[in-house]
This record gives sequence, structure tokens and C-alpha cells, in this order.
Amino acid sequence: MSSAAHILIVEDEFAVGMELEDHLTALGYTVVDHVMTGVDAIDTATQENLDLILMDVRLDGPMDGIEAAREIREDHSVPVVFVTAYSDDETLQRATETTPFGYVVKPFEEREVYAAVEVALHTHALQQRVQRANEDLRQLLNGLRQGTALTDADGRLTFLSDPAARLLDTTPDDATDSSWTAVLPVNDDTIEGIQNRMDAPGADEDPVPATLDHDDGTSYQVEIEVRADPRDDDRYILVFYDVTEVHELRRLLDDQDRFHDLVGTSAPMKDAFEQIRSVADVKTTVLIQGETGTGKELAARAIHEESPRSDGPFVAVNCAALNPDLAGSQLFGHRKGAFTGATEGQAGYFEAADGGTLFLDEIGDVPLDVQRQLLRVLEEEAVTRLGETEPRPVDVRIVAATHRNLDDEVEADRFRQDLLYRIRIARVPLPPLRERRSDLPLLVRTFLREIRARTGAEVVQVSDEALRHLLDYDWPGNVRELRNALEAALIRTSGDVLRVDDLPPEIREASPTETDSSTEEAERIRAALEQTNGNRTEAAELLGISRATLYRRLDEYGIG
Repeated sequence: MSSAAHILIVEDEFAVGMELEDHLTALGYTVVDHVMTGVDAIDTATQENLDLILMDVRLDGPMDGIEAAREIREDHSVPVVFVTAYSDDETLQRATETTPFGYVVKPFEEREVYAAVEVALHTHALQQRVQRANEDLRQLLNGLRQGTALTDADGRLTFLSDPAARLLDTTPDDATDSSWTAVLPVNDDTIEGIQNRMDAPGADEDPVPATLDHDDGTSYQVEIEVRADPRDDDRYILVFYDVTEVHELRRLLDDQDRFHDLVGTSAPMKDAFEQIRSVADVKTTVLIQGETGTGKELAARAIHEESPRSDGPFVAVNCAALNPDLAGSQLFGHRKGAFTGATEGQAGYFEAADGGTLFLDEIGDVPLDVQRQLLRVLEEEAVTRLGETEPRPVDVRIVAATHRNLDDEVEADRFRQDLLYRIRIARVPLPPLRERRSDLPLLVRTFLREIRARTGAEVVQVSDEALRHLLDYDWPGNVRELRNALEAALIRTSGDVLRVDDLPPEIREASPTETDSSTEEAERIRAALEQTNGNRTEAAELLGISRATLYRRLDEYGIG
């Protein structure tokens, strides 16, 4: 028996009230007061520390017991047990709306009063414990970094933690009872991804990536995990992981892996960066060698930016696009009337680059007669415009590039040997992408970020299966082909993740290359480890090999 309980009696029939007081006192309870109106009941509940109120339903005055109980319950958690001789449906309905803790029907016996009071006190104590547990759980969830939301069977939110509310740019009160699809500020593809996981729990346990854009311009990168509520399969738990900082740190790390506009951490690219640094400070001519699309112009610009000439002009010339009949004029300039159509004098590319760097891309395509003039300009550091006789001094640093084998071109009499010796005093080889596959995940992230900024696309990552196809492809067009392939894929992509079906057909349908080069295979393994943040099990799955095979390859290639 809860003998220490403090009870207030609210009864407008004095005799009935005294009878109740006698019963309660005999049972060992403490009767705080006996009042006869609803207003007095409210005042006493405000002033006293009550454990229970016995409230008559019918009271004299402007406020009956039900109205008094409603006002008291709005401000105090004290349980109310109604005393009534009336049990019509309307009265019961009104009483029920106040969430009573029991009823005592007149006339009553002492054991009935005792049973009603004890049940009410114990029920209230249990509710208090549950409420405290709920508050503790809420505080715990609000203290976590990740946000949490609960839905009912109809898809309406029954709970939203404070961290989740901040990510979703709402409040728990505004979101509660709303459909989760209306509360989440995400696109239709993200909604579909979450719904698919609800419809087929366990089929895809990967979190759904999403970008949450707020009205004030802020944006969050999150991953949304969907779990079935263990209490009810029709209810779900949504967990929001804020990975914005991770994305930003990854971006900063990626930026550290850039050398000017060149991107890479592979050994061949580090060697290229070191070569660029070593040749940048001297004026000697440099030959950049590499297949089409490897970034030869970017390397030339990096040499210029690293050199003492960085404040001067950088002039890039595609020699393959020069008019064979006018190549000399375009490179060295001409005077007025030097040839038909020369209506005025014009400086050539050499004079335009005076004080800076002239990049001659695809120098192997320069006509032979122009090669002779080019050699003379390099030796004399002066140009003679077409139609003139007086040379003009020029201070130009020459950086040349080609995808051709110039030794073969010399052998075929298409390129002057003396010019070859002159332009390749210093050399910077750029590796093809297939020999630096470990850079591919970094390049993919870099290009996706640039394409998103330029086009507003929402893709934030590439699926493992799509990345496997990118790793297996041979990339004849190298980095340029990769950039173009990603841009084409983003046109097809719907949602936040680029998948295999979004890739161009030549990549999607290509069979994995049979790699004879141990260097290329080692690069693929490094790429997989980079993509999986060093997780060897995931890297083996990405590569489509067993863990045992991966470990053997790691030992064989000395990959830590």
C-alpha cells in the first residue's frame, strides 16, 4: 500500500467527501484537503505536492470535475481518479479525454476506493518511469552526432532527434506526424532509394547518399541508413550520418594530390612532377612525351608556372592545326604584302610569347621546311618575319610535346634529327592512364567535383561495380577520355550515384583486360585499396579476386 501518498478530495457533497476522507485515512493515506469546487481544486493542485486527486465528475459552480481535471492535467502530472454516480456515454467520453487513472462509482465501499487508488498510483509511477526512460533515450539520441527518425506504419514521423532536425532544416515539432517524404529535402531518386530499402529490407544494406540543401545556401552531405523497427516490421528507423566533413577533408586531401592542374599520387606521376620541378628553373628546351590525352599541355603550363617566367605570357600552339602553307608566317610573323592576303604586318607566336613560354604541341606535325626555320630561331634566339631581312630578338622558353616517336619520324625523314637533338635537351615523360590506374579513383572524384560545379549535377560518388569497369578499361584516350566519359555518364545518371548503366557503351561492354604487365596489375590493386580506404576485403571484392589472391599479389608487388 502507498501509505505515504498525499491525496486531494474534490467533492461538493460534504457527507460523501467526509466518507471518502474517513476511508482514505483508515487505509493509511494522507488527505491534504477536501474542496468542493473545480476552481479550489486547481488552486490546491498548484500549491500542494499531490500524489493523487479524487475528483467528483459533477460539481456545483461554473466548472465541473472534468473541466477542472483537464486544466490540472495540462500543468501537473498528478493522476486523477473520478468519483461519479453518472455513467452515461457522453460523460464517460468527456472524462476519457482527460486521460483519467480510474473511476469510483457511487455508492462505494472501502475496498473499491483502495483498489482504485492503488491502481492509479502504481499506473502513474509506471508511466513516470517510462517517461523518464523516454526522456533519457531522447537525450541520448540528441547527444549523438548522427540524426535519428522513427516512422509509423503509414510513413509518418513519430520521432525526430535534434541532430536530424538540424540536418533536415526543420524542428521535431514541425516534422512529427508529417510524411517522411515531405520532410526530407532530397530529390526523387533519393526518396526512391530509401523507399526501395523499406520495401525490401536486407536486399541492399548500403546507406543512401544524399545532399541536403537548405534555404540559406548551406549544404550537407549525408548517408541515410534504413532499418526495420524490431518491434514492428511496418515501422522504420532512419539514421542520418553527416559526412560533410569527411567529403571536405577528402577534397582537401585530393587538392594536396594536385600539382598545378595535374592530378596524381602514383609513382609515375610523382616522377613526372619531380622532372617538371627540375627543368622549370632553367631556360633549356623541354620535350614532353606522352600519348594523346595524358595532359601534355597541363604539364607545359606547370613548367611555366614553376619557372621564373610565370609572370610572362604562356602561348600554346597546336602544330597539327597549322596551315602547312602558312605555318612559317603563323609562327614567325610576316610583313605587309609578304604574300597574297597579307594586308598588314603581323607578329607570330614567337613574338607573342616574348618574355614567357611558347608551347609547341604536336611538334612532330611541323612541316620540314618550317622545321629548318624553327631550328634557326632556337639557335639565334631571334625571328625574321616572312618578307623581312632583319631578325627580331625574342626571349622565349620553348616547351614542345608530341605523342609520336620522333626517332621513328627521323628515320622516316619526316623530322629533322638536328631539331630533335635541340628540343629534347630535357625530357618529361607522362605515363598513360593504364600505367597509373591507382590515380583513377582520385581523378574520378576530382572530375565529378568539377563537373558538379559546372553543371549542377548531383552525383557524389561512383558505385563499386562502375568503378570496376573503369579500372578494367584500357583508356586509349587516357585522362581526356576519362573526363569525357564521366561527363557523358552524368548526362544519363539520375540520382546521387553513378552506376554501370550510366557509363558509355565502350566502357560498359568492354571485357576486362588481360594484364601482362605486373606494373599495371599493381596499379589496379593500389587503385582498389585507395577506393576502399585500405580495406583489403572490400578491395578484393572490387577487383573480383579472392582475399588470398590479393594477399599474394600484395606480397609479390611489395604493396604495404
